Amino acid sequence: MTARFLRTARRWFAALGLAAAAATPALAAYPSQPITLFVPYGAGGTTDQLARALGEALGKRLGQTVVVDNKPGANGTMGVMQLKRARPDGYTLSIIPMGVFRQPYLQQGGVSYDPLKDVTYISQVAAYGYAIAVLADAKWKTIDELVADAKARPGEINYGTSGLFTSNHLAMAELARATGAEMTHVPFKGDAEALSALMGKHIQVVSSTNTVLPFVQSGQMRVLATAGATRPKDFADAPTLQEAGYPVVMLSPIGIGGPAGLPDDIVAKLDGAIADALRDPAFQEMVARFGLELAYADHATYDAWARQTVADEKTIIERLAKEIP
Repeated sequence: MTARFLRTARRWFAALGLAAAAATPALAAYPSQPITLFVPYGAGGTTDQLARALGEALGKRLGQTVVVDNKPGANGTMGVMQLKRARPDGYTLSIIPMGVFRQPYLQQGGVSYDPLKDVTYISQVAAYGYAIAVLADAKWKTIDELVADAKARPGEINYGTSGLFTSNHLAMAELARATGAEMTHVPFKGDAEALSALMGKHIQVVSSTNTVLPFVQSGQMRVLATAGATRPKDFADAPTLQEAGYPVVMLSPIGIGGPAGLPDDIVAKLDGAIADALRDPAFQEMVARFGLELAYADHATYDAWARQTVADEKTIIERLAKEIP
């Protein structure tokens, strides 16, 4: 009885060992199920469309469906809140906007996440650019003329943006700081409202994303300068602020992040798939159509940028908070 039991037990243990060995490769194969990509903005917007196009491209490369889940609110930080609660297994990702780095310094009492400790920064994907525009019949033909007039008439020129402490606002605030020009900021709830106010002549200048493009194409508005490091294709005739002699560069990068503690092999696989997706001509065409600049950065570069940005945003926001009544 005992010998028979031992022989049976050995066969069971051997079978279990073989089953475990067979299961190991399956467990190691990532991804083996759909991936959720959170978008911290509403459906239909530019960032949402970017995420859906990227998700489709990633799905083809990873062999799994990428499901986009919109979580708007809290200045674009709801995705990070989802990451904080998720397991670091590669099946929960989020779009990472600039609000993730800025909100900790804007919200009284702080936020319930740490942008350095709660996120694995996988890849940077693209960046919003910003254009400083006026009505086509405005008297300013160049950014130099606008700056000179603002210095001659402090506070008399009003400019609109998509909101207080947005990158649109920061671009103009940094221009004012660099030149000594003083203009009055009028924050709106989005680019559309700011552009409508400019069309109605309630303000004289707007700092906008590529949302301004249709107004420029129709001849209703004129771009005086852009705030990126290079001239965007859509506004190739307008100088960058740097080209015009002003030390201001303002981009709003968009990246992909995962939960803290994401394994290196999963990070590398996702980073490689994202890099490959960004080389897809169809994806490149979509990004250009929605006024985004492809701005890929690999995991190491994006992580280093994120850490530096946390420090930089603190300096900028604290300085602006003192300057704004």
